[in-house]
Amino acid sequence: MPRYPNVWFYVDASLVKSHGEAVKFVTRRLREKMRLPEYFPPFDNPEGCDYEVRVEHLQPWVDRAQRQLQHAHAFHMRYYYSALNSAVLQKVRLDRKQGARDFYRFAASAHYEVEHANPHHADVETCPICGRAGEYAAVKGNLVEQVHDPLGLELVLKGTIQGKQVNFEDWEHRPLGGITALSDQLLVSIVEFPGQTSDRNTYRIGIVVLEPKK
Repeated sequence: MPRYPNVWFYVDASLVKSHGEAVKFVTRRLREKMRLPEYFPPFDNPEGCDYEVRVEHLQPWVDRAQRQLQHAHAFHMRYYYSALNSAVLQKVRLDRKQGARDFYRFAASAHYEVEHANPHHADVETCPICGRAGEYAAVKGNLVEQVHDPLGLELVLKGTIQGKQVNFEDWEHRPLGGITALSDQLLVSIVEFPGQTSDRNTYRIGIVVLEPKK
């Protein structure tokens, strides 16, 4: 079932000339910073997205006591922008410290799960990384909405999972990064608030506001 997007990007209109440019402004930078391969429909279960980014084989979980359940992890995020544009909901005015200004916005749905090639994709309830563990040990309900979604949100915002830095599993082993990696170029403001209200069938929602540095 498609879920309410758990990441919303707001781009100061002074940085770009159009909504399309705003989308490219963010997605290009995230692609470069996080090395995000892009996948365009048609593909299995696109959930109505415009396109998807995905990174596989992160944080391999190795446990001799549960060999049959061992797996690595995948981060993926689906972008949604054409529907907002069609409904003329792509531009809003926000109150900022310097006064009200126009922003272009678009949404994404991020989550973190058992990697796609593993036969246990997408759920292993007992996994200490993507299962009911740590902050989510006592969380009830759908694992995707209650655990995979907020983990994906944490990774795209902070470059961490359960507070621990996530690195690429390659020879460089460098940090995957997140939206905070853009703070060297932009003023990045992040607000998070609970989901699971009304039609928001996801655990937590993040708002990212990008403005020029003064």
